[in-house]
Amino acid sequence: MNPILREIADFMSNHCNGSAIDPLSVRPSLLPHLYILEVHSDHGTTRLRVRLTGTALDRAFGRSLRGQHMEDFLHGPSSREVLQGFHTCAQDHAPLWMRQVVEIRDRPPRYVEGVAFFVEPNLIYGGLVLGEVVGDDDRPGFESAPL
Repeated sequence: MNPILREIADFMSNHCNGSAIDPLSVRPSLLPHLYILEVHSDHGTTRLRVRLTGTALDRAFGRSLRGQHMEDFLHGPSSREVLQGFHTCAQDHAPLWMRQVVEIRDRPPRYVEGVAFFVEPNLIYGGLVLGEVVGDDDRPGFESAPL
């Protein structure tokens, strides 16, 4: 796991406990990598709305994703697995680590690695890091594991 994500995961594990986190308690160097999702369930359908993204995430995506639903902008070969991971985190309240290879706007492929923690009543707090450039023969696709 990426060292920044490890620190975010350790922080969330020690402070999340199913309730909101005070942003002032987060080490400032981690803030650019954090996100908050709102979990909306209606008639058996779950949607994930981006409430907050850190500046590193905004830079990586070339725009703020605030207010967008993940189901509307995630695409690519592993998007279904990524969304399922978030939906499972929301349903089971179990922390999760995920990593996949992505291509963002004509850039070389990179790892995108993230952690997700459910927070009552309907939030997912997490961290996301874009990793090293991936070579042609080093493309594992999608990986996930409980934390």
